Amino acid sequence: MKRDKFYDIAEKMYVEQFITVVEIANRIGVHERTVRRWKANGNWDEKRSKFYDEITASKDSIYEFSRKMLREIENDIDNKKHVDPSRFYTFLNLVDKLMKKQRLTSKRDKFIKDFIQNFNIDNFQQMF
Repeated sequence: MKRDKFYDIAEKMYVEQFITVVEIANRIGVHERTVRRWKANGNWDEKRSKFYDEITASKDSIYEFSRKMLREIENDIDNKKHVDPSRFYTFLNLVDKLMKKQRLTSKRDKFIKDFIQNFNIDNFQQMF
């Protein structure tokens, strides 16, 4: 079976960017069932789990990936693209892991505020 030209793009979006199947289908213009089939046949859940374990291995890798993820979310907001709630959820989980690894004593809200100090909060609030 020949893989579709969007397979690799879709896989990266699911595994490394934590975008849902529905959102991937909408973004690349293929049917949701096609993406679900790719996901099942390609073991994307297992790949995502391994990727997540790798990026949470150290506080530095968590921090760098969190910053990258935040920049991607901000870019999507600036370009008026839909930001999947699962990406926000994943981002917040990474922040929680980072806090635990650094044994921060500050409250979560203060840490998040400090972490995203360059993020335009007005755009973020408009999403909700």
